[in-house]
Amino acid sequence: MRVLSDGWELRGCLGDTWRWLCGPGRPDGEPGWSPARVPGSVLDDLHRAGAVPDPYHGTGSLLSEWVPQRTWLYRRALDVPPHGPGHRVLLHFDGVDHEATVLVDGVEVARHVGMYQPFTCDITDRVRPDGGDVLLAVAVHAAPPGEPQVGRTDRVRTHRPRMGYGWDFCPRMVHQGVWRPVRLEIAGPVRLAGTSVGTALAEDHGHGTVDAQVRFDGAAPARVLAVVRDPDGRVVARTEVSRSAGADAVSLRLTVPAPRLWWPNGHGDRPLYTVALHVKDAAGRIVGRAERRCGFRRVALRPNPGAPPDALPYTLEVNGRRLYAKGWNWVPHDALYGAARPGRVDHLLALAAEAHVTLLRVWGGGLIESEEFYTTCDRLGLLVWQEFSLSSSGIDSVPCDDPAYLTLMEEEARHIVPSLAHHPALALWGPGNELHDTAAARPLAEADSPVIAVLARVVADLDPRRGWLPGSPSGRAFLNRLDLVRADPGAQHDVHGPWEHQGHGAHQELYDAGTCLLHSEFGVEGMANRRTWDAVVPADRQWPTGRDNPLMEHLGAWWNNTHLVRAAFGGRPVDVDGMRRASQHLQYDGLRYAVEANLRRAPRNSGALPWQFNEPFPNAWCTAAVDHRGDAKPAYHGVRRAYRPDHVCASFATQTWAGRTEFRATPHAWRNGPGTGVPEGSVLARVLTTEGEVVLESPETVVVPLTGLPGPLFLLDLALRDTDGTPLAANRYVHSTTGDLGPLFDLAPARVAVVTEPDLTEVRLTHRGGPAALGLCLTDARPITAPGWAAPADSMIDLLPGESVRIPVTWRDAPTDGRALLLEGWNTDARVLD
Repeated sequence: MRVLSDGWELRGCLGDTWRWLCGPGRPDGEPGWSPARVPGSVLDDLHRAGAVPDPYHGTGSLLSEWVPQRTWLYRRALDVPPHGPGHRVLLHFDGVDHEATVLVDGVEVARHVGMYQPFTCDITDRVRPDGGDVLLAVAVHAAPPGEPQVGRTDRVRTHRPRMGYGWDFCPRMVHQGVWRPVRLEIAGPVRLAGTSVGTALAEDHGHGTVDAQVRFDGAAPARVLAVVRDPDGRVVARTEVSRSAGADAVSLRLTVPAPRLWWPNGHGDRPLYTVALHVKDAAGRIVGRAERRCGFRRVALRPNPGAPPDALPYTLEVNGRRLYAKGWNWVPHDALYGAARPGRVDHLLALAAEAHVTLLRVWGGGLIESEEFYTTCDRLGLLVWQEFSLSSSGIDSVPCDDPAYLTLMEEEARHIVPSLAHHPALALWGPGNELHDTAAARPLAEADSPVIAVLARVVADLDPRRGWLPGSPSGRAFLNRLDLVRADPGAQHDVHGPWEHQGHGAHQELYDAGTCLLHSEFGVEGMANRRTWDAVVPADRQWPTGRDNPLMEHLGAWWNNTHLVRAAFGGRPVDVDGMRRASQHLQYDGLRYAVEANLRRAPRNSGALPWQFNEPFPNAWCTAAVDHRGDAKPAYHGVRRAYRPDHVCASFATQTWAGRTEFRATPHAWRNGPGTGVPEGSVLARVLTTEGEVVLESPETVVVPLTGLPGPLFLLDLALRDTDGTPLAANRYVHSTTGDLGPLFDLAPARVAVVTEPDLTEVRLTHRGGPAALGLCLTDARPITAPGWAAPADSMIDLLPGESVRIPVTWRDAPTDGRALLLEGWNTDARVLD
């Protein structure tokens, strides 16, 4: 088997021009062709060739919207080796997005539609038995019609990401390309055509089973050898079976005694077993092999304690242990998802694991995620809730019930579901995002939508050991909105929203009133990190930051809350740096409060999944906690702290107290996960001035008259300690006695000493003078094109007088030369550490 990854070139074609350009005898060096990558993306190839402007800079993507309207012809010379009688020459395409014609020396050998389903071309009749060169061409046709975010779901007739047609966090960048590998195989009378592998774990965990199916191409006799090896490489199960005459497939079951259990992130180890499948011909020669890595665990959804009787079960149970879904919503890592972005998926998923995440929801407006994604989730213990590529629309959100569309979706699901079955990380299936009755704002279920029913049936048939939810959200109510919560608190099952900071006071009021069983989508918007902003927004168009700047309409306009940031900070932000700091502070505080409010209600609330973890495009404004470059925003660190096994937090009415007579806050804490509680006396709450002076301390609710606070800013400082006094967790919130957080701009300077370890693997900050140093952030200060990533273990730190903090820094795929970090805060001078 040979992977055909090099030697490709690309050219755009109007009409059927592509048919003229794919035959033999084309001259070398023919003009109009550009180098192409396979796997890859047409638009990425064009940008690298200089044919279109950078789609990730300014309004560059607008100048590329013509690209998916054309056919793009890939071609390369193919050296076919000699092959004897009875052998076949096969081309395997793992994925072409979305419709393609394959030609050999100008003769059509296949036509295919559908980005998720692989296909094979038998080109034996088009090549000489003694081998030689042919011209292989793949015409990737114009992208199919699709609906942007504000459209109608019932007009969708394909199964592909909606995001690229234009979404709130992604401009219109419709993807095309040979986005998965192409392989050449010389096959004998029988070959391995496909496999699926699944595992099961006995209820008492005493043994596991491996169920494998091997599919054949060719009628010749064959045998299948299956071997299971444990994580240490020892053979723990083995069997060999013969193919029955005329059978297209062989099914095998192997028993593994006393398997080591696979656990989600933070709950135990993730041992992976290797299942090797070998196909032998009649002479005993191995003519095909496949390996799958899998794990043994039991996963189920259980009813939430205290849930209404009509609610679905939303509590994850793994290996008999109930766990809180510390989640996040995942979107494609890049709008050009076929293009190579080495290391980015691994880095992003590592950030999720380091933030104690246990569940990622793969959003239905995006992809059926890649093998790379799932393999990494298996290794890191990140459970996955995979949705099919279906999503809501602004006008109508009910999928069509056309018979041809239902047939398409069933065919797609019957390929996709078995292809992912071996991954222990895959925990839940769902039909898509926000499929609902638009007028009634009621989520749809199987009885409401034929396509949801079809997908549920396929999952039940092919993957019955995994969970299924009929959508996100699900239940009687769609939105988490204060008037709806108060009118019918029992209707809040799995809900969405809001996606914006609600303003001082209103934000806390909404999340403190929450009653949902699962909160699978909610967020807070914020401005991009410094180096992403500078790379995306031209220097002469960076101010103003609001929608009165026409450029901002293209770079995340839905999430541009400049007006709210100005109001929340008393109109004080007057430049880009000030706006960024204020915006990211608001996103940090708002998102962590929302997450903590859900955690406080465990176990009746069984999961929080903020919107959104990452972004596929470098927006100036977005709800993402990690930007397109892979740099974490302060909000990421707020949620990361909230998801610690041991945590302490507080509920309070607002963070701006003008017009009130007293400050009141109630601490909440847990050990080893939310809903567990802590021993009496484990929590200490203190109200501090910015000079570090203690105004009041208490193990319970703190109440302080506002007249007793000496300055416009003060801090709520929380500590969780073990019974022997050992510190376990701490948390701080900045508050203002005024009507806004503008006094942060007036803080006197703080002096912070910095000591770094070699290669910047650790930073130690020590407060040396002045008031508390608030909002200290560490970010990657290298050029945005520098390889790899910096991942500080903490950021957005409030450092009191006399305090010191040690921050480990992980550098992923980054050389030691040129490493640099930027340290900045509300009242410290920005400095580069190198």
